[in-house]
Amino acid sequence: MDYELLLTAPSGGETRDFAQLVQTMSWSGSVRQTARELSATLAVPRDGSVTPPALREGAYLTLRRAGETVFTGPLLTATTSSQDSLVDLSALDRGRFLVRNEGWYSFSGVTPETAAAAIARDYGIPVGTLAAAGVSVSRKFPGVALDKIIRTLYGLAGEQNGKRYLVRFTGDGALEVVEKPTSASLSIASTMAVTNTWDITNLQNSVAIRTQEGALVRRVEDADSVALNGRLEHVITQRDGEDAGSEAQAWLEDNGLQQNLTVETLGDPRLITGEAVLLRDTGSGVSGLFWIDGDTHTWKNGQYYCKLTLNFRNLVDDTRAGSEL
Repeated sequence: MDYELLLTAPSGGETRDFAQLVQTMSWSGSVRQTARELSATLAVPRDGSVTPPALREGAYLTLRRAGETVFTGPLLTATTSSQDSLVDLSALDRGRFLVRNEGWYSFSGVTPETAAAAIARDYGIPVGTLAAAGVSVSRKFPGVALDKIIRTLYGLAGEQNGKRYLVRFTGDGALEVVEKPTSASLSIASTMAVTNTWDITNLQNSVAIRTQEGALVRRVEDADSVALNGRLEHVITQRDGEDAGSEAQAWLEDNGLQQNLTVETLGDPRLITGEAVLLRDTGSGVSGLFWIDGDTHTWKNGQYYCKLTLNFRNLVDDTRAGSEL
């Protein structure tokens, strides 16, 4: 086996490796989900040759590959049956503690990384690297899920500095916020299947910048798209002394033509949500720079492969929670 699937009994008890019992296993993530998921189906003999795993509340699953921990998280579901020897398990990483905890915060003129560090400290969440946004934001959150608070603050910063951020957890369970890359250090040269979908369902190709009184300041638009599809307009209210041009341009980029690829390829644990990849697939004829919006890594019958959702746009996180101060 090229991996270890470790189950640790509640309260830091015995840890056992059940990799030899795995029938199929999946490790997955998405830009829409803060927590990554691990699920597995085990074949546990009923003849007494193997001590059954301790599938109790409080147990932890850990996935290690080549000596590196790529996932750790609490066991959330376990299903057994008296009719067969199969056991289904699922776990979420510590992103669950951001999703399932709600906080009451008011931040005024602080950087997102400062706010994220304070939230993590309040809830005892280990912290890795938090991207330095370089701008200050203000927002109040009366009883809002912690992941939505952090994603909102970094999203607001992205509207100012034009950068894109991803909130996630390291394999060993530390919170990190990373700036999504603008160029690719990874490439895919061979695929098993490629599905290409383009979509303008939610297209908005024009942004009207208006004063707080409603007067039109100017329009920022995608002229080619307007010519093809007609004007579909979004309105941004510009405060006195501000220039909403960057925000308008970002809106056009995030609400333009959407092109998504579903790519099946050989497994590579580096191909995870948020990373940029250069696709050079001679079979489908599709090539270019793409960002991974979703990934599912599967181990089955001794094979390791992954299915990726790729986007040719590096989209801003559109999570918006709380309200203005």
